[in-house]
Amino acid sequence: MQEYLLIDAKNKILGRFCSQVAKKALLGERIVIINAKEAIISGTKRNIHEKYLTKLNISTATNPRRGPFWPRRPDTFMKNIIKKMLPTKKIRGKDALKRVHIYIGAIPHRFQNRYQKLIPTEIANADKQRLSYYNKFITLENLCSRIGWKDTQIEA
Repeated sequence: MQEYLLIDAKNKILGRFCSQVAKKALLGERIVIINAKEAIISGTKRNIHEKYLTKLNISTATNPRRGPFWPRRPDTFMKNIIKKMLPTKKIRGKDALKRVHIYIGAIPHRFQNRYQKLIPTEIANADKQRLSYYNKFITLENLCSRIGWKDTQIEA
């Protein structure tokens, strides 16, 4: 039976959180991340939205249907960030990415039996109280809904 580290992404700063998860995955640990939509991105709302909306407008001049394509769901958005922090051109980076499982909220019922041994783990992160005092952060759910995520989850 495989052991998985259970990490809650709620109120964690996205970049720092993902770098720590990537490091643990490279060390060979299996990781399950829950509440991906409640991770926070530091900065002003306007600047963050502008940054990602300009990324979405980039396309090829000859055929815009060729991409680049950017994820809009919070779990795939976070997985893409973790992927960029791993050496994915090498086998160890690809294997590390396979060991990371991310869920938008709680673990869905149909996947409960996959994770028999969950070890709750806490990752140290920056102070959210300081960010909330200056009101300089948004949640990943807010950003993803702004860039086109349609929150139509079907509970199974």
